[in-house]
Amino acid sequence: MSPSLVFTDSSTSTASRLLPFSRTATPFNAAVSLRRSVGPLNVRPFVLPPLRTLSVNSSNNPSPVINDKSGGEACARVIDGKMVAKQIRDEIAAEVLKMKEAIGVVPGLAVILVGDRKDSATYVRNKKKACESVGINSFEVRLPEDSTEQEVIKFISEFNNDPSVHGILVQLPLPSHMDEQNVLNAVDIVKDVDGFHPLNIGRLAMRGRDPLFVPCTPKGCIELLHRYAVEIKGKRAVVIGRSNIVGMPAALLLQVIQFPKSVFFFLLPFDVIRYMCKLGASVSDSALFLNSSS
Repeated sequence: MSPSLVFTDSSTSTASRLLPFSRTATPFNAAVSLRRSVGPLNVRPFVLPPLRTLSVNSSNNPSPVINDKSGGEACARVIDGKMVAKQIRDEIAAEVLKMKEAIGVVPGLAVILVGDRKDSATYVRNKKKACESVGINSFEVRLPEDSTEQEVIKFISEFNNDPSVHGILVQLPLPSHMDEQNVLNAVDIVKDVDGFHPLNIGRLAMRGRDPLFVPCTPKGCIELLHRYAVEIKGKRAVVIGRSNIVGMPAALLLQVIQFPKSVFFFLLPFDVIRYMCKLGASVSDSALFLNSSS
């Protein structure tokens, strides 16, 4: 049986990596075109011994080792997401500085938050801190819960036309009286850093047509595998969950960009997903598990 990859989708909101997924420049994306002038990003993957079972969990206290119940020996190494995140932040900070020195441009990220959900406010605050840590300008708009859909789209339009803003994030979920699709479709595709615009998702679904941006969580999962030199090609992948934020784009990334042997979908309750992840080490001695819960 071929080795397998298991992705679990338990996301409730979005975050954003600020660099585009494709490592080659595309003429459609201003951010990518700017990168062309400062040179490509030099990424050195971590060198690790051969892995049999991996577990990735973004919780604050991930278990460092998983025991193989068949032999009793510790056979798994947890991918250190925090270490990779720090490396990425350092790389972005260096690129932002090079961009500023080379062409006098500082990237700008705008975030729109509607309502007073505590979790959404925390995500927005973390995004602002992340921008500050790497030298990216951040813009924030906070609107009350009872704002109209037209008011939100008005601010999106203003950011679309603002040359100092290179990326726009609309914090999800939106209040129930708003049409999420209408709001997200209003974001200019070249500033859709969440990768939710239908044209970006459509390009992701088609071979040979790289999207300008890819949803950050599945992109982060793939990035972790790349940086740990984990081979994806030829493996069977199982994606647990089918959300537009994680599950669906994760499957598209695996199918279109990484060409795995097969991809399967499972839609399960969150508590069942967690239980499956805890039992992950006993499922297969050649499986790799990625848990996207925050």
